[in-house]
Amino acid sequence: MRSKQIRSLQNPSFKKFLRLLTSQGIRKYGLALISGPKQVKEVLRDFPERCEGVLLREDHELPELSFQHNIWTYCFSSSLFDKIDAYGTRQPILCVKVGPLPAWNSRRRVQGCTLFIPFQEPGNVGAAIRSGAAFGVSGIVILKEAAHPYHPKSTRAAGSTLFRVKLLKGPSINDLYRSGIALVQLSPKGKNINRYRFPSSFGLLPGLEGLGHPAGLKGAPAVRIPMEPGVESLNAAMATGIALYLWRTRLRK
Repeated sequence: MRSKQIRSLQNPSFKKFLRLLTSQGIRKYGLALISGPKQVKEVLRDFPERCEGVLLREDHELPELSFQHNIWTYCFSSSLFDKIDAYGTRQPILCVKVGPLPAWNSRRRVQGCTLFIPFQEPGNVGAAIRSGAAFGVSGIVILKEAAHPYHPKSTRAAGSTLFRVKLLKGPSINDLYRSGIALVQLSPKGKNINRYRFPSSFGLLPGLEGLGHPAGLKGAPAVRIPMEPGVESLNAAMATGIALYLWRTRLRK
């Protein structure tokens, strides 16, 4: 086990980890932070090759599975650790290797559902990834407009499912109409999803938060989740999860 003691604001390792709270820092270093004891345990257990190091406060005990892998341990003073512990978990944080996403190939047709994520809120990105993994999508394409999938808010919502599903880098949502893929839009103005028969191969496309879908995609079929009168819409990630659940349920039947 390799270890470092970090006690200064000027420490290069501290500065690096602090930058991992931003999308720019994640892109620069190819690393991301995962917090929460359950999430950390799952990634250490199932994806040890992804683990770069464990970040500890001076009064923390090292997570049990950390002893089994040759990864770094970074021990911080309480005040420095609290600056990196963005969600106040007061628990060890895992640093994982992420790297750039492979590009989505629009010419390659795959069976089942490909989920396209345009969400600009990182928490919605993470929640949608979690739903995609749970309901067995063929792949998840992170569109150009979307927040970084390894942003701390996203990793907090997605946890180990980030490594359980294929993540791909996609184009702008405005260019999807050129891809030729059979798209199904998720929109409050669409047809009742309970009466819709999903194709055997398609892409599910929720709209941008607040903005919906671009005009260039008006020709694609759209479905909606029926709700009680007076309720305008659902949270974008929640609606995505419900739509994927309904698709998966019908597929099994």
